[in-house]
Amino acid sequence: MNGFYLALFFILQYSMKLKADIPNNNPQNWDPPYLSKDPEPMNCTTIVNAFAQYASDLTRCSIMYARPITLCENCIKEYMNFHTKYQELLTTVVNGTSCKSMFISQDRLDAVLEYHDNILSIWDKGHCNACYDWSNPAAPTLSNQTVHFNTLYKETNNCIQKYTAENKSEVCNKCMQEYLQLDDYYKTLSEDAVGVDSICMDVFDSMNATRSTWSKTYNCCKLRRSPEIIFLCCAAIISALPLFYYIMLRYCGPIRDFPNVLKQSRFKQTILRSINRRIN
Repeated sequence: MNGFYLALFFILQYSMKLKADIPNNNPQNWDPPYLSKDPEPMNCTTIVNAFAQYASDLTRCSIMYARPITLCENCIKEYMNFHTKYQELLTTVVNGTSCKSMFISQDRLDAVLEYHDNILSIWDKGHCNACYDWSNPAAPTLSNQTVHFNTLYKETNNCIQKYTAENKSEVCNKCMQEYLQLDDYYKTLSEDAVGVDSICMDVFDSMNATRSTWSKTYNCCKLRRSPEIIFLCCAAIISALPLFYYIMLRYCGPIRDFPNVLKQSRFKQTILRSINRRIN
């Protein structure tokens, strides 16, 4: 019996040793390879965590300044943080391994790249870079065109608000000069005078809102109808002159009898000549 218990004791000891040597596959205790406790790979994790926070900040800022559209001017700080941290993620190499290879293009989902492109598409779609002077890429400033437009825009809106409070019917007359200056300058910002594909969306939306207020709310475009009516009347009269000329020529001019002109066919003449030659 003593031998039996002794053998059982050794078997238990051996089984416990084998269990200790087998790695623990419990998912709760499993650390992904990129979350290694080595301090160098953790640098990549720190970068991607910061990138996630900046992506959240830019998304929130874009939504907060979506209407009226002023996200290009108000979210430049969030955009620069987002862009800079993503570039850092692409270029950082830790212990011979790039952070890009750890987080980007590793699977079909490719979440980091997809979120980056989707968030950046809002900024690019609004042509927000066109609002800024990028002489210093690390610290962009509003371009002279944007600053000048904002000045004219504020002057126009201040005038409208001032005379709206005093006498709404005087807005069109009192603010016509400011509005025309703003409209003329806006047209110089783009070759097509519309600027959908080139002008910063903040500027584009501000001009659209001003035009809508000017024409629909205050109906100021009616002041420009008289010159248009005169132009249309002149164009109609000039277009009708040829018609009047032919009518007068038909009914007022002398009637002449023109002699009938006999039309002969060259083909017929050729056949007749050939027949005459054969007869002769």
